[in-house]
Amino acid sequence: MIFLKTLNNNYHLRRMFSSKTVTDPWTLKSSYSWFLPVQTRWKDNDQYGHMNNAVYHAIFDTVINVYLIRHVGLDVASSESPIGYMLKGNCTFLGSAKYPDVYLAGLGIQKIGNTSLTYKLALFNPIKESDDIYMNLVNGHNHNDPVVDKFRDSGIVLGDYTHVFVDPVNKRPTPFSKDWIPKLENLLLK
Repeated sequence: MIFLKTLNNNYHLRRMFSSKTVTDPWTLKSSYSWFLPVQTRWKDNDQYGHMNNAVYHAIFDTVINVYLIRHVGLDVASSESPIGYMLKGNCTFLGSAKYPDVYLAGLGIQKIGNTSLTYKLALFNPIKESDDIYMNLVNGHNHNDPVVDKFRDSGIVLGDYTHVFVDPVNKRPTPFSKDWIPKLENLLLK
């Protein structure tokens, strides 16, 4: 019984024990509730003509923190606000991004712990690169905003990150504000 429960909750185990191809729901745009536009920069490209791997990590870290600061209430200037330390960061590449293209980063939350958050992210490219797309770089977009429909349904790069929040003085794990929970729950798998 425990094995079946684990199998049902774990994408990688389902894939190993299944004859059917299973699509990780986090590759799909429809799994995300919030998006932030990303403008690539000249310096992001490497000698191979695509974005350097480290740039994806910087983009995903920025997307996470923009949401926490602008929508959840993280106050990075406060000496009393918890500090988020990144415990884990991983990218899975199904494609690549390049300058000067614009992408849409989807942010989701896989798990809300007492002192930690596990995020899922994906980078989506536009359906038509030549289209003018007017996007909100400050507050991002909710899943039902029409601009989200101008981007492909499958992500080209997936991110898997975990933050642990620590007390700013003793640097020990500390629970984040309960006021954050409803705002974070908005990002759980749709």
